[in-house]
Amino acid sequence: MTFDMGRKPVRVAVDAMGGDYAPQEIIKGAIGAAREDGIELILVGIEDAIQRELEKYDVSAFPIRVVNASEAIQEGESPVAVLRHKSDASVLVAMRLVKEGKADAVVSMGSTGAIMIGAIEILGKLEDIRRPSAGGFLCGFAPNTLLFDMGPNADCKPRDLLNFAAIGSAVAQKLLHIDNPTVALLSNGSEEGKGNLLVKKTYPLLKESHLNFIGNIEGHE
Repeated sequence: MTFDMGRKPVRVAVDAMGGDYAPQEIIKGAIGAAREDGIELILVGIEDAIQRELEKYDVSAFPIRVVNASEAIQEGESPVAVLRHKSDASVLVAMRLVKEGKADAVVSMGSTGAIMIGAIEILGKLEDIRRPSAGGFLCGFAPNTLLFDMGPNADCKPRDLLNFAAIGSAVAQKLLHIDNPTVALLSNGSEEGKGNLLVKKTYPLLKESHLNFIGNIEGHE
């Protein structure tokens, strides 16, 4: 995937302190992205730790800068508590860069809950979107398939699944270049009427929507 859109490089704020084996593996991956996709990197986190990692690589040819953040979020910390007590956490600082127009996107491998709550509070939501959604490519065995939602929302309402379907459809159009992507509802049976109460209530919403809804599918599909 490339971010070359015929204009200046996309500025990506990377939460260098978020995720397993941070900042080593995060910085390694970020440099790889800069090499392959031509993005401008903004590494956000504890500056001394980031600089020590950067010294291991030849990054003279890449547009990379470091923004200091004095705190990092640990797995298991309450997302709400983080917002209250760790305002200088790396992922929150990275999001503020987007809010302030100093970056175009944020990438974090850290706490999903903290990312979601931080995004709501700092970046806000699109109109009529009640919950943000995490989605992704099913690489390898289903290269033209996206799955939404992938974890942040444990308890959803039918309207949330409709929103996730609309978001996934838009992402498929923009990133996979599929003009009219199909939308399916993951269930324990392909027939209409199968599934738990949430699936059963979501089915008619998708059926009546403008989306290219093809019904239920099972996991193996």
